Amino acid sequence: MKAVLRTLATVVGIPTLVAVIYFGLIASDIYVSEAKFSVRSAQGSSNISGLGALLGSPSLTSSGQDSTVVVEYSRSFDMLDKLIEQIDLIAHFSDEDVDWLSRLSKNADREETLRYFNKHVRIDHDSTTDVMTVQVRAFDAQTAQHINELVISLNETLVNDLSSRIEDDAMQTARNELEIAVNRIRSTAQDINRFQTDNDSISPADESTALFGRISSLEARLSETQAELTELLAYMREDAADVVFLKNRITALRKQLALEKGRVTGGVDGSLGKLVESYQPLALEQQIAQQQYAAALAAMETARADAQRQKLYLVTFVAPNTPDSSTEPRRLTKILTVMIFSFLTYLIGGLLWSALRDHLGH
Repeated sequence: MKAVLRTLATVVGIPTLVAVIYFGLIASDIYVSEAKFSVRSAQGSSNISGLGALLGSPSLTSSGQDSTVVVEYSRSFDMLDKLIEQIDLIAHFSDEDVDWLSRLSKNADREETLRYFNKHVRIDHDSTTDVMTVQVRAFDAQTAQHINELVISLNETLVNDLSSRIEDDAMQTARNELEIAVNRIRSTAQDINRFQTDNDSISPADESTALFGRISSLEARLSETQAELTELLAYMREDAADVVFLKNRITALRKQLALEKGRVTGGVDGSLGKLVESYQPLALEQQIAQQQYAAALAAMETARADAQRQKLYLVTFVAPNTPDSSTEPRRLTKILTVMIFSFLTYLIGGLLWSALRDHLGH
């Protein structure tokens, strides 16, 4: 019986006593600051149109993939390095006032420091609600809250950078197309201006329309004058003043008509038809360039609207708190856990020893 008690005291009592000494007298107080946030994107409803689309404001929807990016970033060397730039984490976690089991070794390398950091700065992602919970464990309340605030601030910067990159990528192609359209309009305008200067013609097409109008008017006047002459010759002599006047008018109209037609077919003033033929491709190119510019503007506005709908926001709905008291380590729970595991070890060891003794006895 004494042997049993001695074994029980050794296997259960010593570990429990060590746990009582460590957790009761040595273990440093740990303060836990907690915050909750989520990553949302401004996605407008796709089935709203008309006035509702103009007046309706976009709603915030969850963005699971971006939340995963935030979680991985929070556990990375980049997060650790940026935190060290803003607060002396190493000095806090390796302070000699902290018990030697809880503090960070001053000789720890980067990998060890990151593992220690991830134990004390934990971020959990609930995939169902897309809510992330940040728990920061530090050895004083103010430091725990400050680290938590920095973690959220750095994640917000990351989310803003992601949004800017999404917007830039969405807008870059539209900007390039718009620049091409602007250069094309500028080039066609220069070609038309050069054509107008070289040929002393603002718009051959308009001039051609006006010219055909004048030709039609001259032909009508010539027909009317010839009809009047025919009527007068029915009862007047060839040398009558009115007959001579109408003949002179007909001659002048024919000369003017021949001159105007010569401008179309070629003559002393050149061929307007050739000018129109040379001008039409330039005018068509300018029209196409204007249509391309209008399409590029519309595409850019669409890209801007799409970028706004894909914009990401980090929404903090539970701000980092300042712990009123230390909540870890749970001293009594730890001591009881050590005692129970020690007792289970004693029982299992005893059963194994009894089985082995019986086996050796046979």
